[in-house]
Amino acid sequence: MRLLLFILLIFHTLFLFNLGFANQEEEQEIFQLDEISVTPGKFSISERVLSPFIIPKSEMEKLPLIDNDVYRSAHNLPGVVADDFSARFSLRGGGRDEIIVKLDGMELYDPYHLQDFGGAMSVIDMGIVGKADLLTGGFSAEYGDAMSGVFDLTSGSRNPNKIGGNIGIDLLNAHIIMAVPLSDASLLFSARRGYIDLLMGLIDSEEIFKPRFYDIYGKLNYDISSKDRVSAHFLYAGDANEIDRIGDENDINSKYWNGMFWGKWNHSIRENALWNIYAFFGHAGREKYEGIGGVDERWLSYFGFKGDIAYSPVDFYTLKAGWKWQQLSADYNYFLKKDREEISADIQPRGWDMNAYIQDEWRISKRFAGNLGLRFMYQDDGEYFSIMPRIALATKLNKSLTIRTAYGIYNQPVSIINLPVEQGISESQPPEKSSHYILAAEYTPSASFLLRTEAYYKTYDDLVGIMKDYGRKEQFFIPAKSGHAKGLEFYAKNVFSSKFTMGLGYALAKSELDIDIGKIPREHDRRHSITLSADYGIWSDGWINIMWRFHSGEPYTDSWYEKVTNSEGTYSWEKKYGSMNGSLYPAYHSFDVRLTKKFQFKKLDFSLYFQILNLYNRGNVQEYSFEELVDDKGEIYYEKVTENFLPILPAIGLSFQF
Repeated sequence: MRLLLFILLIFHTLFLFNLGFANQEEEQEIFQLDEISVTPGKFSISERVLSPFIIPKSEMEKLPLIDNDVYRSAHNLPGVVADDFSARFSLRGGGRDEIIVKLDGMELYDPYHLQDFGGAMSVIDMGIVGKADLLTGGFSAEYGDAMSGVFDLTSGSRNPNKIGGNIGIDLLNAHIIMAVPLSDASLLFSARRGYIDLLMGLIDSEEIFKPRFYDIYGKLNYDISSKDRVSAHFLYAGDANEIDRIGDENDINSKYWNGMFWGKWNHSIRENALWNIYAFFGHAGREKYEGIGGVDERWLSYFGFKGDIAYSPVDFYTLKAGWKWQQLSADYNYFLKKDREEISADIQPRGWDMNAYIQDEWRISKRFAGNLGLRFMYQDDGEYFSIMPRIALATKLNKSLTIRTAYGIYNQPVSIINLPVEQGISESQPPEKSSHYILAAEYTPSASFLLRTEAYYKTYDDLVGIMKDYGRKEQFFIPAKSGHAKGLEFYAKNVFSSKFTMGLGYALAKSELDIDIGKIPREHDRRHSITLSADYGIWSDGWINIMWRFHSGEPYTDSWYEKVTNSEGTYSWEKKYGSMNGSLYPAYHSFDVRLTKKFQFKKLDFSLYFQILNLYNRGNVQEYSFEELVDDKGEIYYEKVTENFLPILPAIGLSFQF
């Protein structure tokens, strides 16, 4: 299959180099010809409603979400697996580190706040996002080296002739966004500061709990001419955390930083072709001290260049190509001792990597389209080389029904700047590998109704790092080398009127790993997931949004304590374990509601919202842990403790737009 795709691509490309070019209107837009969208597994959020099947950003901003996080707006879509405590998510049985996040064309490194809690928030303010595309599988060759999916974000645009902005405050942070028009240029700036530490300071507790975070984003666009635009982008995020439990040695004191700068030159060669050139630099790190002697110090740097070019010979064909080269350096100082096991690393890896792609997108008729691509990747550290063919086809059987299918190889590098040293891996490894097989159907009998269904099968090979699941439970690093995931998803949306919309999502999935003892469920294996939402307009410029979420329990490894008596007649407690991921947590469900009201004045808009998450206060289980206690006789015993996700949580927020 791979050889056949490679030969087809070479002959196809040689033939098409003899053709002319045509117009490409929007460089960031996913391939779409005559409303035949080829890419399966795609959900889009946009300020501009380009079609009735793109979710308006205004609709997502009215969802009951923690901190109005753009990542959490994706949590309610089929195939997405997430929890209350983390903005991170996984796609279709994959790991949470198998997703590329892009902002304004650049891949971001680990863009999360509150890392000691699994990445509870993203570093990107939803207020700056103009468009977000979530690709859950089968994506084309231009979309990077990730095994599961892509979250492609584009910053928004405001009125180019007026100064505008937004000032807001909600449960977890305060923010400001400014858009300033300049001569032949425009400036977009945002800043946020979290104040969880201030809220915790008002609570009388014996435990010191001080998480702090902030982020800054800036973008400057300058039109050199009618054919040339340059832009400079800056993103910086900082975190600090202190957890001090009285009488507990597993305290944490940490600091994180993550900054990136990139410049972009967009040039229209003529009306029918364009290219983009990027230069970028990034620096990130952490200094984390845990318990007695636990050290996690990392300093990571990278810089490089990338470019993309797109040519359209005729209105039914587009040829794209791109490349990226980057230099990487890191310094790891890691040590952690748990029970009798010690893991340490003291290394300073250096190296470079590069990737490139070529793909064509075509339409044979008004009812049949496709794309064919080939992606290359090379890592200097380890001299690993990958070739990844990808193909997607779409056919419109009639005015209402479209069928899509896709196949592709998706290799993900174990990079110098993301070595899983906490799992004892401190040397370069071959890329992790995945294959996607997808069949999808979309039914649109009217402009107000959409029904989508997708079936997928994914294989995994050469697995290395498994994302740590944060909490008080024990961590099991499962040495799996391969696995698979399969599932069936449904998504339906009906716009009954301008004031009433309903949506329903359902996913049936199974994800397994192959280990020495056989097959076991993967960490985020969810067999059934359901999301039901409704959005209804009330009053004047007022809305109520309700959402009910359900999913079956995820797997975990059961454990318990047994009293063991030795030959001298004394006893001790010994911890026992069940089969790996052989038990299931109880099912999760939650009912959330949000009221949003907008007040409009001459030069100022004022928005107020009130929301309640988990309205009926369901005790959804996050994990089980054990507490060591002493009975009346002075003897030690262990009691099983249930740790829950969020209880009923009311929140209020407001923002001013000018």
